[in-house]
Amino acid sequence: MRSRTAVARITAAGIAVLIAIAAFISPPTVVADPIETTAMVLKVVDGDTIDIRDDIRGRLRIRILDTPETKKPGYTIGCWGPQATQFAQDTLLGQRVAFLADPTQDRTDRYGRTLAYLVKGDSWNYSVEAARAGTARAYIYDNNPVQKYAEIAGAEQEAKAAGRGFWGPPCHGDTESTPIGAPQPAPSAPVPDAGAYYRNCKAARAAGAAPLYVGQPGYRSGLDGDDGVACE
Repeated sequence: MRSRTAVARITAAGIAVLIAIAAFISPPTVVADPIETTAMVLKVVDGDTIDIRDDIRGRLRIRILDTPETKKPGYTIGCWGPQATQFAQDTLLGQRVAFLADPTQDRTDRYGRTLAYLVKGDSWNYSVEAARAGTARAYIYDNNPVQKYAEIAGAEQEAKAAGRGFWGPPCHGDTESTPIGAPQPAPSAPVPDAGAYYRNCKAARAAGAAPLYVGQPGYRSGLDGDDGVACE
């Protein structure tokens, strides 16, 4: 009986030593500090503009830091703009978030929107994850990168390499919008070939060269009514 008890004690002591050794050599589990969420996402205007209600400051319109415009007044919606809006709705709408300013940037933009990151309680940062999803990209305002630029740019490169979001078809990375109603340049008149010869005025018109004036390539008296202009 004594021998069995002694063996049991030795075995228990050995297990305790092994546990202590394992605890010593195993790296500690890293847990991200929880973010205090102080606001509720009320509305997604588009992929970079979000309306929130802060517990203290009330309703605010947030312009997400480090993402280009997806809906700009007076401009067409850029390629993948609707998908960017949908991503924001799927990931933010109705969620509790913290809005975090960046000391390297202004407090508001020219439209009065608060410039900030939106971050969930588990440290999920919308600016980073939107870039990873291919619905936003790293962006620099006035040669002044935001503090999290490197992290956002790394997520962008991941999306680009995978052809994710607007990096794939049909956008292939081109999300530029254009002014609505902008005048289009007038088509330039074709320049006649220096050695042009037109059998008749019908051929000259078909080539877009009519009317032909004296001295122009293709002009000849046989097409002219003696007023210096052929194929009027």
